[in-house]
Amino acid sequence: MANARELLGRSRRGENPLEGWAPEVPRGEAFEVGSARWDAVEPRGRSLLGKCGFVLVAGGLGERLGYGDIKIGLPTELATGTVYIRYYIETILAYQAKYAPVGIKLPLCIMTSGDTNARTVALLKANGYFGMDPDQISIVQQGEGVPALADNAASLVLDPENPHRILAKPHGHGDVHALLYSHGVARRWLSDVGMEYAVFFQDTNGLAFHCLPLALGVSDELGLAMNSIATPRKAKQAIGGIVMLVKGEGEERTINVEYNQLDPLLRATGHPDGDVNDPDTGFSAFPGNINQLLFKLEPYVAALDRTRGAMPEFVNPKYADADKTVFKKPTRLECMMQDFPTVLEGADASRVGFTSIPAAVCFSPVKNAVVDGVALQARGTHPGVAATGEADQHCAVRLFLRSVGCTVEEAAPATFGGITAVPGPEVVLKPSFVSCPSEYREKFLNPSSVKISARSSLVVEGSGVTVESLDLDGALVVKCED
Repeated sequence: MANARELLGRSRRGENPLEGWAPEVPRGEAFEVGSARWDAVEPRGRSLLGKCGFVLVAGGLGERLGYGDIKIGLPTELATGTVYIRYYIETILAYQAKYAPVGIKLPLCIMTSGDTNARTVALLKANGYFGMDPDQISIVQQGEGVPALADNAASLVLDPENPHRILAKPHGHGDVHALLYSHGVARRWLSDVGMEYAVFFQDTNGLAFHCLPLALGVSDELGLAMNSIATPRKAKQAIGGIVMLVKGEGEERTINVEYNQLDPLLRATGHPDGDVNDPDTGFSAFPGNINQLLFKLEPYVAALDRTRGAMPEFVNPKYADADKTVFKKPTRLECMMQDFPTVLEGADASRVGFTSIPAAVCFSPVKNAVVDGVALQARGTHPGVAATGEADQHCAVRLFLRSVGCTVEEAAPATFGGITAVPGPEVVLKPSFVSCPSEYREKFLNPSSVKISARSSLVVEGSGVTVESLDLDGALVVKCED
């Protein structure tokens, strides 16, 4: 309550939370698909895939999608109907089979909420945990929320449906760190299972793992305690930027800064043009945050032990009057998981960086209903609907195939329900067949002998498959048992 009153006072006075910090270009590297640099760094990360624990942040229902169940039960694409949680688990099991020491099971932790916990457990049980051993999966449930606040004095709000209860609002996904601490998950991974990294990913981004081995290679090469997987970002684009903030004598932190704070911060610290695009790359020097995070477990667990995983809180009230005394609706304190650098100390605070990869191969979230996606697409923004999530998954695979020399045609864009996307060819390469971009060269032995027409559909599954030649104009499903 004291923290709420303090933060509300700062908000009312218009205080800048970044006062005294100067922005600098963060430590990290940007990559292009098929580049020599990508090919050089990814093998370094492949060797670390068998030393990762995975954290799936899945506390939300699909309400924004107009869907009445948990989002991880949605299909990633319709060629196979594979749902998100199955795809994620199959990928982790493929890493385990290919890269983990014999007998080591790669762990998965799922953060749920009161809305999603029972349904998540039921989905896993009904499907035999999608091939994982039950003891590989930890489920940590987020609390009901934090008290809603009525005014600048942080007066509590009673639930209109039950006047004997305080109205609660979500506290934010930053709670995941506190849950990993309180349930002992992170320490167990480090001490008992022998993991070295923790990978945080979102519930409906089917491109999440394409970039993981590359990011692991960057983390290992630069000795990073925390690595934010990012995408190239246009100046002033409405997405948070990864920024190194410097204060005084050597104090620094590399952290997400919201786009509406970044430009004025730059202008106030000796950059009169604010956030501008680099003429050589066409993008801002500050890559876009997509909330895919990679932590070195040893410094991560040390920070959890010291802080109990509590993230710094913020408040964002919407005022109904010019004097900022009346709220349009109750507000609450929030926290975000990407603010973890604020609790790192000493040398670890400077061991934070980024890996920037084109969004086409690492980020296509499914979060919006069609009607909202149509409005976003009309403004030139990615619609983030199920149709584009599916299309982008096929597109990413086509890009990787072309990068190794395969000929893959492109279908003409099509519009359905107001959403325009490229429908094909549909190419689903199961993780058992290929789970890293650099594995494509090992699986397609003569890429110049591979041609896939625009109207085709291809599904390949099985670790024992290699493709010597293929001329596909139609549908082909290849399944090879071990």
